[in-house]
Amino acid sequence: MYDAIDDPYTYENSTVLVNKLDLRDQKELDDYEAEISNARSEEPLPEGNLDFAHYCAIHHHLFQDVYDWAGKHRTVRISKQGNPFCFPEHIESQACSSSLR
Repeated sequence: MYDAIDDPYTYENSTVLVNKLDLRDQKELDDYEAEISNARSEEPLPEGNLDFAHYCAIHHHLFQDVYDWAGKHRTVRISKQGNPFCFPEHIESQACSSSLR
């Protein structure tokens, strides 16, 4: 389950992410996301330089069947099961600095 306030990525009055199949049950969405992203991970990943654009291309590749916004820069702060994701204002710099390690 994702947690956010005024999140344009979730259904109204819900923490379920808006998705292409219009699944409103979190377990159903989790199962579908896992199945489809696992299948996509077996395909060749987009080539690139491990920069921010490349990370976005990989995210799009893995989640394109689930979310319209796959591979696009997130605009809100979110967490999953109480664990915060990188704040949107830091995503690009954090992605680029982690690729240098």
